[in-house]
Amino acid sequence: MGKTTPKEMTVSEVDAAERALLASKVRNVLIRECMRIGDDGNPETAGLLAKAVRDLTYDQILRMRRAILGA
Repeated sequence: MGKTTPKEMTVSEVDAAERALLASKVRNVLIRECMRIGDDGNPETAGLLAKAVRDLTYDQILRMRRAILGA
């Protein structure tokens, strides 16, 4: 197999990748919290919340994060 050289990324590509990574980390934390709600005895609510979290776009997740941290 040949070697591959890393592609030089533009600033906007780096920014988009960082936003996507942050949003996926936030999404994972939210889903983990939904699982804890289920473990605490409320599986129906946990399932609905987890589905809602999965349906959010990255931009919506980051807006929610900013709103929570700004509160």
